[in-house]
Amino acid sequence: MRKWLLIGIIIICIALGFLIYTSFGNSVTYYVTVGELIQRDSDVYDSTIRVIGKVVDDSIDWNAEELELRFSIEEGNATLPVIYNNTIPNGFGPGADVLVEGKYHTDNVFRASTILMQCPSKYQPED
Repeated sequence: MRKWLLIGIIIICIALGFLIYTSFGNSVTYYVTVGELIQRDSDVYDSTIRVIGKVVDDSIDWNAEELELRFSIEEGNATLPVIYNNTIPNGFGPGADVLVEGKYHTDNVFRASTILMQCPSKYQPED
């Protein structure tokens, strides 16, 4: 009787361990910086990836008729041109911290399918 109870407990522990492992594996979101993406270059062409950066001042070009947003993001001295075909997210603007998800192509342009705005660490009133 004790042998079957021990086997049952082991099976339940293995099943719970597997469920915990798979749930954590799916919830981890990894991203690279602009500099890391440029260094990896051809290793990441045409694969879905997330890149974090700051929107470059005076780089925003919005075409409302075609719902095409062109802009660049930067991190350190590295700059990455981005094309996004959808509406402009709330809070998007020069200097905003963004995380873009999409594909990096051989023409060295990142085509984003999603733009996630990062919340500022603190809000300050307008001057």
